[in-house]
Amino acid sequence: MKKQPEHNRKNVPPQDTAKAPKSAVSRSMRTRAIVLAALFVLVGFGAVVYNLYQLQIVQHDELAARAENQQLADETITPNRGVIYDSDMKVLARSNKVWTVVASPRDMAKSGTNINDVAVKLAELLELDAQSILEKLQKSESNYQLIKRQIEKPVADAITAWITEYNASDKGKDTPVAGISLVQDAKRYYPYQTLASTIIGFVNADGDGVLGIESYYNDTLKGTAGRVVGMKNAWGYDLPNGTYEAAYDAEDGNGLVLTLNASIQSTLEKYLQNAVDQYHVENRAVGIVMDVNTGAVLAMSTTPAYDPNQPRVLADKAAREAVEGLSGDERAAALQLAQQTQWRNKAVSDLYEPGSVFKLITCAAALDTGAVSKNSSFYCGESISVAGTRFHCANHKRHGAQTVTQALENSCNQSFIQIGARLGKEAFCDYFAAFGLRAPTGIALPAEPKK
Repeated sequence: MKKQPEHNRKNVPPQDTAKAPKSAVSRSMRTRAIVLAALFVLVGFGAVVYNLYQLQIVQHDELAARAENQQLADETITPNRGVIYDSDMKVLARSNKVWTVVASPRDMAKSGTNINDVAVKLAELLELDAQSILEKLQKSESNYQLIKRQIEKPVADAITAWITEYNASDKGKDTPVAGISLVQDAKRYYPYQTLASTIIGFVNADGDGVLGIESYYNDTLKGTAGRVVGMKNAWGYDLPNGTYEAAYDAEDGNGLVLTLNASIQSTLEKYLQNAVDQYHVENRAVGIVMDVNTGAVLAMSTTPAYDPNQPRVLADKAAREAVEGLSGDERAAALQLAQQTQWRNKAVSDLYEPGSVFKLITCAAALDTGAVSKNSSFYCGESISVAGTRFHCANHKRHGAQTVTQALENSCNQSFIQIGARLGKEAFCDYFAAFGLRAPTGIALPAEPKK
């Protein structure tokens, strides 16, 4: 064989003995692609599972409520609040039907209602400002705008009659009135106005009791609201003809019969007011009339009182004039304080220094322990000294020698100081507790101090 020249052998590339076969490279790339694709699928599936968990578990209640709100038209039927009677079955508080006027500007826009005509007429019938009504009706994306609460039946009938008449006219055929609803509600009435107002209390705009009997027995009086539930379409409008509609009747509240007697209450308030006027009482007068055999409260008054039909109006003329003379935040704070003051039932909520009426307790305790008897005698002179302080009887009277009976008849201060001394402080405190005077009375009224 002929040997190649040395220079020719240098130009021949050497053979790569380590190079992998082409098929092995393809398999490696395929494996990487599969792993990568699996990873993408796993991440995507995990994201789906996570979102499903969030939607179906974590946000379930929120989303279910939103769906219900979007799909259901829910109207509340207000129950009649229970009647409150006095002991002779005279009505002290009752509820009557009223109506709330609401508007749906979106329905008005859809039907082409002339909202200017509606605003002017509603302002006339409801005694409101037409411009403020018009501003509400111009919110064309809104389904609900409150116009006025608790209107009486004659006004509700006038609104219905006007809509009917307007829609039957030539003008109404082109621009019919739509989107005005009258929702039935209830309003609390107090026929005797200020009578026993600090005992009865009043209700707020939501129909819940505020203070007094109305508050203490709120759950008993309120009843259970009813509902009318229907379906709404995708645009938020009620489906016609009562489609898929269900009604749940309201349950009226229970009535209450009080031990309070309106005639006795009226008499108590009359004489308390006379005392306020005669003696220029600044912090209101208080009186309670009870049945001595049962302890039943026949009358209870804090005078001057207020009218629960208009509880936020200051009944006391002097307090009203004082508030009206202020302005800004100062006026708002003074008004709130004056309202809280006139609502306060001092017979239940305030501390009371008993004075002479407590002599009966002292006397009963002393007789029961034997510290004194009906034949015991005491002396009432110019004054008597107790721990360095001298006490005398009212108007500096000197009753002289006194029996227990005479001491009670004369309300003799000096005699009862002597009776108390014979009883002793320990026995006095024991009887004080035995009569229940160290614990709340448990009267069925709110705001009694517990200590």
